[in-house]
Amino acid sequence: MNIFEEGSAFQRFLGKMTDLMILNIVTLLMCLPVITAGAALTGMHYVLLKMVRDQEGYIVPSFFRSFKRNLLQATLLWGVFLVLWYLIAINLILLVRGGSGGSLWLLCALSVTALILVVVMIYTFAILSRFDNTVLHTLFNAVLLTFGELPRSLEMLLITLVPLAAGLRVTILLPLLVLFGLSVPGYACARVYEPVFAKIEKQLTDKVPPQKEDDTDDGQND
Repeated sequence: MNIFEEGSAFQRFLGKMTDLMILNIVTLLMCLPVITAGAALTGMHYVLLKMVRDQEGYIVPSFFRSFKRNLLQATLLWGVFLVLWYLIAINLILLVRGGSGGSLWLLCALSVTALILVVVMIYTFAILSRFDNTVLHTLFNAVLLTFGELPRSLEMLLITLVPLAAGLRVTILLPLLVLFGLSVPGYACARVYEPVFAKIEKQLTDKVPPQKEDDTDDGQND
């Protein structure tokens, strides 16, 4: 089969990468005001989960539908994470300046806390994009999944941090970070957490339909 033939695996790959590039740029743009970063990450995960399930339609309308629907809760959750990151950063600065005898242990504790927080953030905005719940319950469920699905959590941590570290160390890769630095690792993470979400959805649909409605007017299957 000609790789340039319509419908070929190569064409599908190019289409997927184009969608991921568009999603990455839109997410970055909506993160620029900072205050809307939580809603932007929620919209990104909403689209990514649909892509993993081969349900994607039009990327931008889907993104903004989730962005607007979850703006308030996502902003509140983003504010919580900003406070936590601020506390970690302040303590790290104090440790570096202080140089006390127990600073190594404190440094390790803060580093582990920061790594855990990265995974909790991924789960938080992914959960928010899919399920209706309160802010506290969303955060609680994210922490629960972080430790309850530890192998998946470690996998998502590597998926997220390795490309970031590579891009920051090798400057020639920086353009790739701008074009794909959020969406591609996010897509890989979505493939990791999707089976967990599917299992939760199956359990919950036997009771009441708690997950956010699937939009049917985004185009195609979305």
